[in-house]
Order: sequence, then C-alpha cells, then structure tokens
Amino acid sequence: MFFSSFRNRIIQISIAVLLTISLAAGCGRLSVKDTLEGYDFKLVNQFNETVHFPESYQGNVMLVGYVYTHCPDICPIITYNMRDVQQAFHDYDNLLLVSVSFDPARDTPEILYQYAENYRLNQDNWQLLTGEQGEVESLLKKLQIFTVKTPTRFADDNTPIYFIDHTDRVTLIDGKGQIRRNYPGSELSSEEVIEDIRTLLNES
Repeated sequence: MFFSSFRNRIIQISIAVLLTISLAAGCGRLSVKDTLEGYDFKLVNQFNETVHFPESYQGNVMLVGYVYTHCPDICPIITYNMRDVQQAFHDYDNLLLVSVSFDPARDTPEILYQYAENYRLNQDNWQLLTGEQGEVESLLKKLQIFTVKTPTRFADDNTPIYFIDHTDRVTLIDGKGQIRRNYPGSELSSEEVIEDIRTLLNES
C-alpha cells in the first residue's frame, strides 16, 4: 500500500511538473519580442483608405504577412496559409489579418483589391496595405523584413519586369501593438497559429 501510494504521488508530481514546463514554454513562445507602440506608419489599404499602422488597428490581434502581387512562388502560399487561419475564426471581431506589400510601385490599392478578390479573401477583417516607398521600407525595417530586388528589364510595351526576394515571415501582433511571435510564412502551421491567436484573444 505504501509503495502504491508513493508511486501515485510521484506520478502526480511528474504530471504537475510537465504541465508547468508546458505552460512556461507557451508563455515564452508568446513573450513580447518588440513593440510598435509609438510608431506611426501612414499607409493605404485596398479600399484606398488612409491607415495609420498600427494605431488604426489598436485593440485587434493582428496576423501580418508580407507579399507582393507579382510573386511567382511563396507569396501565394503565405496568403493561402493565412486564409486557412482566418477561416477558423468566424465569431471574433478583434482579429485582423494584414498583408503588407513591399512592391508599392506596382501594388496600388486597386491591384491589391483585385488580388484579394482573386484569392477569395474575406475582406471584412483582412487589410492589404501599400503606400509611399519610404514609408513601406521604414515599416519593413522595423519588422525586420528584408527584400532584394532583381535587376529590372522591360517588356515590349515598356512595362517593368522584376522580382523581389524577401524574408519568409508572418508576424503575430497583440492588441497593444506588441510583437509576440514570428512564423515561417510558407510553412505556417495553422493549428499552432490558431492556438496562439486564441491565447492572445483571451488576453484581450
């Protein structure tokens, strides 16, 4: 009887320790990495509305991806991965998905709107942002998104043709504008991101 009780006690302690470690890991995973508090980036969304990022979205948990509409490879994957996450949240008013274009020369609000339509995005809580080149670059620098543009060539009609290599990342930002986690955008685990978003929504 003594050994049985002792063994059960050891098992209970082990379970408690594992739960503590698990909770600590979860908290560390979503610890504040940086903050956008005090920053103001003037951008334009797909409806041609001026946006002050992140102030215009204060109070919303944001999942932010970085794309450009001429991207031939990972940007479509990032967009589809974010759309999978969005579809898990039908009853939350304070979750916002954001796509920031790092090709503002070509990605006008009209182009971004068409991009959203082509990918069948629910634009009720999905903002696609562009803006002046310098403003976009300042935001990307703050978020540690790096881009390298290939040399430009021109089509017969003088349309510029180039591609942009870029950081493969999606950023989770809480309602206070604090950066809580970064993910590889093209290999996004929707289950993990959904769990993290639920955690932040419950903090709100």
